[in-house]
Amino acid sequence: MIDLEKLERICSACGISSFEQEVGAMLTKEYERLGLVCSRDRLGSVIAVKCPEQQGPRIMVAAHMDEVGFMVEHIDDNGFIRVRPIGSWWSHMVLGQWYTIVTKDGRQYPALMGSMATHGLPQEIRSKTVPIEDVYLDAGVGSREELLSLGIAVGDMIAPQAHFAVMNNPKYLCCKAFDDRIGNYIMTEVAERLRDAVHAPLYLANTVQEEPGLRGARTAVETVHPDIAFAIDTTLAGDTPANHNICSLGGGVVLSMIDSNSIAPRGLVRYVESICEKHDIPCQYAVFNKGGTDSGNIHKAFDGVINMTLSIPIRYMHTHHSMIHADDVEACIRLICELVRDIKEERLCME
Repeated sequence: MIDLEKLERICSACGISSFEQEVGAMLTKEYERLGLVCSRDRLGSVIAVKCPEQQGPRIMVAAHMDEVGFMVEHIDDNGFIRVRPIGSWWSHMVLGQWYTIVTKDGRQYPALMGSMATHGLPQEIRSKTVPIEDVYLDAGVGSREELLSLGIAVGDMIAPQAHFAVMNNPKYLCCKAFDDRIGNYIMTEVAERLRDAVHAPLYLANTVQEEPGLRGARTAVETVHPDIAFAIDTTLAGDTPANHNICSLGGGVVLSMIDSNSIAPRGLVRYVESICEKHDIPCQYAVFNKGGTDSGNIHKAFDGVINMTLSIPIRYMHTHHSMIHADDVEACIRLICELVRDIKEERLCME
């Protein structure tokens, strides 16, 4: 059963890349409530540890805290804000949407992404998307001076503003930032369910700055130095009229075989498949050579880390309202718990 209140709280927090502090504080509080010790690396990733004194391989589970958004780049004389995208956006999806501007002292202001009036637009413009560098934010003020008086400045965070929704089938959930706050949520649930369990050392790495280049994973893996690692992230669902692939909402946790910067070791895939089969955990597969996850930097650390990505299928990624399925989340939580219970030193011999 998904804790909807906790999931909404985690997803609704503003936290684009390099501005993950609110999310990190929230997760730290959750882990400490469960008795875990938390630390931060120098980039800001939150790392919680459970059973550090136990024998066995170091297990790391990673999920990134940052979401896509924008940064204030320039304020013109009329108070309109030019923005710099942080992460991947399709400009078609940003016009006319609500955003939250967060100042350096934490004040929050609503604003709309402006667009041209549709009436009278020539066909050659209607048929094209607006270049992302041409979009602007309208905070509803009359001048640059009025905007500056609110404390808004160049470099401030601009996060998508959205509402959490349980859909008509209550297993379908909708909100911003499921990429990858759902991974952070999953890790807190793993910590909850393993609260009284004794197992090999487990490190839960909530990483920063994944969207602009997997940066937090690079420092987190150096901090933990794991023997085996799993990145938890989202992957594109292909079950809509607009997208087509082998992943679907409700089909189970996704075993990601390949993406643009990592390939899962065959032995590890077979091992994870065996755990799914043993515990009747539904799973499906992704074989995409585009996109990437924290695995891209984790597996290349030191002399190599045994590593793969476990994913939650998602519709409408990198928009204000993406959609996931509760059964896939539950499958992922169960799989990670069983892997943590099962992994012993001899399991690392995965040819």
